[in-house]
Amino acid sequence: MPKPIAVRSIARVLESDARIRAWSDRHRHEAALTQLLARQLPRPIADRVHVTDMRDGVLELAASAGAIAAALRQRAPDLRAALARNGWDFTEIRVRVQVAGRSRPAQKIEKRQWDSASAAPLFDLAATLPEGPLKAALARWSRRARGR
Repeated sequence: MPKPIAVRSIARVLESDARIRAWSDRHRHEAALTQLLARQLPRPIADRVHVTDMRDGVLELAASAGAIAAALRQRAPDLRAALARNGWDFTEIRVRVQVAGRSRPAQKIEKRQWDSASAAPLFDLAATLPEGPLKAALARWSRRARGR
């Protein structure tokens, strides 16, 4: 009878390979740093920044636009101090712009044009409203929409 094959989980297989384990560790460190930076930055900036490399005391960040990169460069001293308080000591922070291409083209949003038929319910509403600013505004709009 053949000997059964020892089954190992994919996590255990990945941990046994030194290169994959090193890549996985690096990825975890970069993700942790990205989260730490996100807590130090305003949300509109933090959503568009991620850590790309950290070697020899140099932290490299990628920004999705030039304006975001400029804001990061201005905040670099504060970021280095915040990272140092959390146990990450970097001598330099480099920022580069990494613009990602769109995966699919932007969809054109069609403008919704009103014609007399689609505006008829509002015109009818104007006729049933009591006197007041809303009725006057709808009446003016009705006259302009109908060309009178």
